[in-house]
Amino acid sequence: MHVNDIFTPGALPSVTYYERSALALEQKLSNALTTKGFISVISGPSKCGKTVLCEKVIGVENMLLITGAGITSIDVFWSKLRQELETERSSSQAVGTTLGGTITGTASATGSIPFLAKATGSVGGNVNATRQQTLNKIFDDRNSKALFKLLRDENLTLVVDDFHYAEISVQRILAQEFKEAAREGTRIVLVSIPHRSDQAIRANRDLRGRLRLLDITYWSADELIEIPRRGFQQLGITLDNHTLSFLVKESLSSPQLMQTLCLDLCYSNGYITERIPPTHKSLNAQELKELLKTSSSNTDCSTVYTILKTGPKPRGSQRKMYSYSGGQIGDIYVIVLAAIASGEAALSFSYDDLKGRIESLIDAGGTEPRGSDITSTLIQMDASIRTRSEEDRVIEYDKEKEALNILDPYFLYYLRWATK
Repeated sequence: MHVNDIFTPGALPSVTYYERSALALEQKLSNALTTKGFISVISGPSKCGKTVLCEKVIGVENMLLITGAGITSIDVFWSKLRQELETERSSSQAVGTTLGGTITGTASATGSIPFLAKATGSVGGNVNATRQQTLNKIFDDRNSKALFKLLRDENLTLVVDDFHYAEISVQRILAQEFKEAAREGTRIVLVSIPHRSDQAIRANRDLRGRLRLLDITYWSADELIEIPRRGFQQLGITLDNHTLSFLVKESLSSPQLMQTLCLDLCYSNGYITERIPPTHKSLNAQELKELLKTSSSNTDCSTVYTILKTGPKPRGSQRKMYSYSGGQIGDIYVIVLAAIASGEAALSFSYDDLKGRIESLIDAGGTEPRGSDITSTLIQMDASIRTRSEEDRVIEYDKEKEALNILDPYFLYYLRWATK
């Protein structure tokens, strides 16, 4: 078995799929999908396995996947759906298949249904085995029922990934469309992340009592470790406990990132297929560091990093510079990002946690940033990412709780290990 079939960061795993049986997610989603008239809503942090869960339960071939990114109007949504269904606003296609012999004939299409017209035709000729089909597909944006009916006829489940990226006004319209479609038997799954989770859907009074909610959490260490255990066992490789523990910590609660680390570990050591006889592997500190740097090439967050590092344009005097980490120089924005990347990996920081990390970075005898400057910087970072990179929102600052949350584990990984 090839290593690409074992560790699959970009596809549905087979050998390394872990059910998280304590959460019974597969059964919950299956129950939700078979409850007629209900919409399934999956909410969970980025890169925690939401889409993979859908693929596992529904089946890749039975899913029609659309992303919410770029849906700025209801017309854009219908266009995306139409494109995925391989239909056009108005198209006519004739298909003929001949197995031996010759074929002649005519065909036409009639009908008043806005989406699928009735096909008629006649065929003549000397044919041993022949099949001719004429399709006429006409779609009107105003007739959404026709599209949803086609989904049902094809036994497809509509999965809208990153639903939170769709414009709020469009979410509200779609909530009504989905409600009616679900009542008629269309299976619909909306996938979102907690901080923006299905705002229009959950707030819509008409949908109360019509939602099946599945809230997915980040993976625990005990769950994450099952990925390398299962995968390397299949390859005939035994990793020592120190290496396993290190992989768990640096995968940042993300099964997708763990899959990437395991795959890159195999590549760097030439583990392409099963090892006969079995092999024991232990990575030293330098080898582990090189592995993490290699894998950082899969986490290009340079654009949002630049936005956060640059901050808003200074008004008046230039920003104060600080000496940190043994002689490096940077302003408050650079210091905050360095503090997030330092020490034990974490996806959430209280104000005190972050302030403590900043203080530990400042060189002896150097000036430390004031508490008010740290808070102001966090507020500005949050505002910058909202206005300049809304569809790649990697952090969020909660002013009430005075807490900084990392919304994308890949961004934290980039901060910790990428060459910038």
